[in-house]
Amino acid sequence: MPSPARHKSFSRYFPASARDRKWGWHVTTAGELRSLPGEAYPAVGHPKGYNFDWTQGRMLDTHALVYISHGRGLFESRPSAKQPIEAGQVIFLFPGVWHRYRPDAETGWDEHWVGFDGAVARRWVKNNFFSPRAPVFKPGQEGKWLGLFTELVTVIKLNRPALQQVMAGYTAQMLGLLYSGQQAGLAGDDRALQIVQRAIAKMQAELEGNLDAQALACELNVSYSSFRHTFQQHTGSSPHQYLLELRLVRARNLLTQTTQSVKEIAQRAGFDDEHYFCRYFKLKTGSTPGQWRQRSLTKHNL
Repeated sequence: MPSPARHKSFSRYFPASARDRKWGWHVTTAGELRSLPGEAYPAVGHPKGYNFDWTQGRMLDTHALVYISHGRGLFESRPSAKQPIEAGQVIFLFPGVWHRYRPDAETGWDEHWVGFDGAVARRWVKNNFFSPRAPVFKPGQEGKWLGLFTELVTVIKLNRPALQQVMAGYTAQMLGLLYSGQQAGLAGDDRALQIVQRAIAKMQAELEGNLDAQALACELNVSYSSFRHTFQQHTGSSPHQYLLELRLVRARNLLTQTTQSVKEIAQRAGFDDEHYFCRYFKLKTGSTPGQWRQRSLTKHNL
């Protein structure tokens, strides 16, 4: 693979204001570093708290993503074994977890990083979206990753208003890509993805019909257990629950945008039983369909 355009070294470290902490997500550091073959690593001048050497390693107080766009090297952390790192891989660093990494002396590497913290970030880890036991990812879409880091560095240099919130958006997008790639790996190959895409398209097109998740699996020529597993990995919901949520969205829109009766709306949203529809609607929204409609009309008339 040919080397991408090489980057100059750049780094910034950021404080977090009370506003930034209320946002739930703030960036602590971001930058990029070109390490040439045979060059000392890390580069001289890293601030205390971020600098480290291979023999001692380090622990951070916050999270960080490190993307390697060129070269190769090694990574090791306390919960995971030493492993080779190649161009296109992302290392997820966790607060309080000992780790160390370095480029191969023969190739060097280009690294891009963003450090971040906040209540939202910590909740994602607490809820096992990411784990210190699996800190290295091969997410694909290499051009997109390099582009995101390039854009992040650009907005930092421009120092836009509410810079922390803009940087948080870029970081959240990176984590979304990581999680998507991770789930795709668990869910299966391209055929599995095509099955899920076909299933969702059919659900959206036939909400008013008697669509059934098990019948849909049969139509797609897969076992229901396999279909359910793949669908859940891709969407976070079972096929049946996903279909119910689509019908609920349709019902909410019809309540807001039409004067049709609750019975008519239940039928148009794919609910055969009006009473079941009303119970399910209240369970999910905390309001009856009539209450939802009245609130929507009140807001519209304000």
